[in-house]
Amino acid sequence: MSLAETLLRLAKSDDFSERARAGTELSRFAGSDAVDQGLLELLLDGDNTSPVQDTAEALIRCGDGAALRPFAAAWHRADSAKDDTHLTEIADYLYGATSYGLWLDATDPQRTGLQTVLATLLDDQDEAVRKGAGSLLSTLPGAR
Repeated sequence: MSLAETLLRLAKSDDFSERARAGTELSRFAGSDAVDQGLLELLLDGDNTSPVQDTAEALIRCGDGAALRPFAAAWHRADSAKDDTHLTEIADYLYGATSYGLWLDATDPQRTGLQTVLATLLDDQDEAVRKGAGSLLSTLPGAR
C-alpha cells in the first residue's frame, strides 16, 4: 500500500486529529482524482473544523495549481451553501487560509502567488474548480 493510500484511509478515521494529520500530509499528493476527492472531503469535514483548517493551510502552503484545485472546489461548495451553517463556517476557515496564503506570498519571493495560481484555474475542466477560483479571486484584496 502506498503512502497516499495509507493517508486516504487515515482521512476517514473517526479521530478528527488523525483526519487533520492526513489532510496535512495528503496535500503533498494533490493532483490525482482519488487524493483530490479525499482532500475535498477533508475540506468539507462535517464533524470537526480541525481537519478543514489543517488541510486548507497545507494546500495553501503548497500553493500550486494541483493543491488549489480541491481548495477552489471546496470553496465553491461552502460559499454556495448560504443556508447551511456548517458550510458557512467552513467558508470562513477557507477564507482565513487565503489570508495566510497572501501573507506567504508577501514574505516569500519564490512563491508564484495565490492570485496568479487561482487565475490559472479559471479554465479548469471541473466546473466547481472554475467557479470556486473565480469566486475566491473576487473576494481577495485587489480584485478587479
